[in-house]
Amino acid sequence: MARSWEEGTGEAKPSQGHRPAQSRRRRNRRGAGELLRDEILEAATRLIGQIGDAQALSIRMLADDVGITPPSVYRHFNDKSAILRAVVEGQFAEFAERMSKADQRSRSPFVSLRHRCEAYLRFADEQPGHYRVLFSAASLGPASIGAADRPHPGAPSFLAQVAAVQRCIDAGARPGGDATFIASVLWATLHGFADLRMGKPEMPWPSAQDVVHDTLRRLRLDRRPPKKPSPP
Repeated sequence: MARSWEEGTGEAKPSQGHRPAQSRRRRNRRGAGELLRDEILEAATRLIGQIGDAQALSIRMLADDVGITPPSVYRHFNDKSAILRAVVEGQFAEFAERMSKADQRSRSPFVSLRHRCEAYLRFADEQPGHYRVLFSAASLGPASIGAADRPHPGAPSFLAQVAAVQRCIDAGARPGGDATFIASVLWATLHGFADLRMGKPEMPWPSAQDVVHDTLRRLRLDRRPPKKPSPP
């Protein structure tokens, strides 16, 4: 999304799609502070998805969107890194839950992997803003979210995908191979399709199911190889 820059401040001002500052919200009743925290995280997720760059998000922009003052934000988060970390952790938790539910729909490792891939593309299609936060927003690496000394919040999701690929390999889907490498290639394909489809919706894209089916077939992750005939 296009954005303009204020002279001498380096602070991004969304030019389109950003809601005008709300009128000052009413104070939450005593004990309802978690409601405001959730509102801040929801607004941060949406704004990052619109802007596409986490570093362009400022505390003042976030406060204006929620309809509060910047000090009210700091009552719930020490700094912007804490907000970004909470956003990424929350969105990856939702993403991982979707993948896990899809994985449990079949006892076949091949069908389970297909369901995971279809759920991945469905998440991108149904939650484009959230998807951009996880996989397309610039500057949301470990250093930016204050997680340089700990595993990235997205690590469990990727490791689960590696495990799903490994189960297919163990079932004889292909003659061995490194599951991490294969899962990386699979992820790159799914992300490329999801990201391009969001950016170029006018293109005649194939269906997500067809893309998943063809990708798994090309990676030889769709079924067990046929048994060799027994010698006469």
